[in-house]
Amino acid sequence: MAVQKSFEQLYAALEEKARRLEEGNLGLEESLKLYEEGAAIVDELRAILEAAELKVKTLRSRFDEDEAQLREVESEYDGFDAEADE
Repeated sequence: MAVQKSFEQLYAALEEKARRLEEGNLGLEESLKLYEEGAAIVDELRAILEAAELKVKTLRSRFDEDEAQLREVESEYDGFDAEADE
């Protein structure tokens, strides 16, 4: 069973591949292999970021809905005259 790496681990691996490519002392085959591996890591990073963005949007939407409901309740109490019940 493959363990999914964290965003930080994947990003570090991508940086390492980029560093090795930038050194320029690799053969064509090794350079292509590193480039392909880097492209696959970029795809994984993009998927993680998209999932995080969706999660933030969902949480923000929930927060906005909760805040709107609280404002409705608050406006109901603003119109309530506590002294009228006495």
